[in-house]
Amino acid sequence: MRMSVSQDFAAGLLLLAFGVAGLWIGADYPMGTAQRPGTGVLPMILSWCLVGTGVLLWIKTAIAGSARLTPWAWRPAILITLATVAFALLVDRLGLLVAMLVSMTFAALGTPETRWREYIPFALLMLALGVGLFIYALGMPITALPAGYPWK
Repeated sequence: MRMSVSQDFAAGLLLLAFGVAGLWIGADYPMGTAQRPGTGVLPMILSWCLVGTGVLLWIKTAIAGSARLTPWAWRPAILITLATVAFALLVDRLGLLVAMLVSMTFAALGTPETRWREYIPFALLMLALGVGLFIYALGMPITALPAGYPWK
């Protein structure tokens, strides 16, 4: 049986790789008991789910085939990754508002289909919802504005 590199085959390989990496990284985490599960239980379960999903995708590809692998769209992959990293690096130093705004802007730059007239009201709405939900409703210890900002 000849199996060509297809989208499902590549996705299955990626899921399998992440699952095996999770099992390897979490191998030393304590499992605990059934009554008191340790910190390693959830990562192990999730890792096995990734491995199983990857194997199922491989089986599906072997039986039914799949669409051929197409070239990757690098712009969205890079900018969404950059948006996530920017949020993580900025939220403690510059506050939730700045981190959200920078992150959403990077994500919006990930596609040429972004309509900036629609993005601005959307961003304002998301900023208000983010501050309202995370800071006021959930009481998370995050500042809304940069430390030392006069309107704080």
